[in-house]
Amino acid sequence: MKRTRQPRGFTLLEVLIALAIVAMSVGALLGTITSSASNIIYLKDKTLAEWVALNRLTEVRIDQDMPTKGKRSGNSVMAGMRWEWQEEVIELPIKGMFRVEVRAHSTGEAVDDTRAVEKPAAQVLSPSTSSGSAKDSIAWTTSVVGVVGSARSDLREAVAAAFEGNPQTHQPGPGGNPSAPAPPKTPAPSN
Repeated sequence: MKRTRQPRGFTLLEVLIALAIVAMSVGALLGTITSSASNIIYLKDKTLAEWVALNRLTEVRIDQDMPTKGKRSGNSVMAGMRWEWQEEVIELPIKGMFRVEVRAHSTGEAVDDTRAVEKPAAQVLSPSTSSGSAKDSIAWTTSVVGVVGSARSDLREAVAAAFEGNPQTHQPGPGGNPSAPAPPKTPAPSN
């Protein structure tokens, strides 16, 4: 007698094990996506905070007056958010050299920066007495450090001459390379 096998399906135990494996896989995938999204937001905030701090450091560097020793704080608007910065200026042992550290972080306040706003000619600084403890310094998103020296020029004119010539053909204009052939002259039309 020949016994025929009946087609057999999955048992309840096999289905439950398969569902448990799928559930763990989906949980791990969602955890990875959430972690990735958090990292992207953090990196965006860190990048913008660094730009705010670098902008402030640049303002200190290009200012006509030498920076004054001490701490000050203020805020800026960038990317639709208000950012708080804190600057500390320390005189270095070399005469006329200053170390400038700028820390910045987001205040979390959204600002509509799409419309034209009159900007003041100079940034208004709000004086501050202390930056707090070392633990408070960690709360800042980013920190940049630069050195400012007293060797500054009073020259307020363009330092480069205007480009003369044709940038498409790389032909020098008047005052260009003297060994280069002069461009052909066109005769004046006769009447």
